[in-house]
Amino acid sequence: MKTFPMMRPLAGQKCLLVGGGTVALRKAEKLSSFGAAIYVCARECADFSPFGAQVLRCDYHPRLLEGMDIAVAATDDRAINARVAQDCRARGIPVNSVDDVQNCDFFFPALVVRGDVVVGISTGGASPALAAVVREYLENCLPVGLEEVALRAKELRGTLPAEEYKKRVRELFYAALGQEGGHGKD
Repeated sequence: MKTFPMMRPLAGQKCLLVGGGTVALRKAEKLSSFGAAIYVCARECADFSPFGAQVLRCDYHPRLLEGMDIAVAATDDRAINARVAQDCRARGIPVNSVDDVQNCDFFFPALVVRGDVVVGISTGGASPALAAVVREYLENCLPVGLEEVALRAKELRGTLPAEEYKKRVRELFYAALGQEGGHGKD
């Protein structure tokens, strides 16, 4: 399935995470690192405290979706995950149902994060393992100083004419790579 890679700010967004196991923990880690407020719905669960999650020790009920911006169904029960997806869709809440492509409105990409530069790699749920291999490759290709390049580019934005700005950003990028110039066009 072809997916469009939309980037969405998550700071302050409320996320209901249904499930308390290892998979849910990994999703909480990703979401919280981008500022989402995590609410975990599970009777028993792992330690979500490093992610600032509020743990609701209960079974899933649709009323838990009230006020939520996104949801993730990460239980080991496909029927519960499908029910969460159905309830979310009825309320217009984007949902990810782990390992169930048909019940996903969005996917968790493999990420390369260098400050404000975020590269997401997705296979539309077809092969997360392939996305992870591509992520490893890109992590090794991108310059370590990319975060600083992004900060400098942000500072320069609006201070130079467009063409000069593009040229300067390209120079900064290739300098971080330890190369001169650049290749190709914008």
